[in-house]
Amino acid sequence: MADSISHLDAYRVAAREQGPGFAATLWGSPETQSLRFDIIDNICGGLADTRVLDLGCGDGALYQWLGERGTLLAAYLGIDALDEQVRRAREVHAGATFEHLDISMASTLPSGFDWVVISGTLNTMDDATTLHVLDLAWDAAAVGLVFNFLSDRPGLKWQSRPLGPARRHHLPKLMAWALERTPLVACRQDYLDGHDATLIMHRSDATTLK
Repeated sequence: MADSISHLDAYRVAAREQGPGFAATLWGSPETQSLRFDIIDNICGGLADTRVLDLGCGDGALYQWLGERGTLLAAYLGIDALDEQVRRAREVHAGATFEHLDISMASTLPSGFDWVVISGTLNTMDDATTLHVLDLAWDAAAVGLVFNFLSDRPGLKWQSRPLGPARRHHLPKLMAWALERTPLVACRQDYLDGHDATLIMHRSDATTLK
């Protein structure tokens, strides 16, 4: 897990300088964040009535997004490495559970969840840390894992644009990692002109927990 701490530095600076909340997530805009959540919800076939583990939850934006659309979950747990974000999430979303944990340093994750969701969390991680986190996430998922990342196959408009602290991940490598664990894999990169990709992995023998 080389460089497993420095991937948080930019988030810590943003939280310190701008306070916890959206700015500390380093997302480009609320609109693109919402689009990514929409892709996740759709590719899963809808998260309603499922148990969701949200890794890198920030200030609870996914939980809020689902609530604004009337999506009721069977259970929700948000985990984030920034204590400021966790405190903010607990203040804003009294009906949800949030925990402070650096998943890049974890050896296991909480179990008992249908879906594990990772949105934006991998953007500043190196390859080794990314694969470690994905291994943990897959082990924790009873039904499936869905995650997005900045793709190394972007459209022309993105190819020369600086990414700041973020980096692009090798799409074929992550597809190969997923296919080594399950044949039930799908990918979407037909949004934001290929700027990022969303992968979903289903367990072949999964039954949604109720």
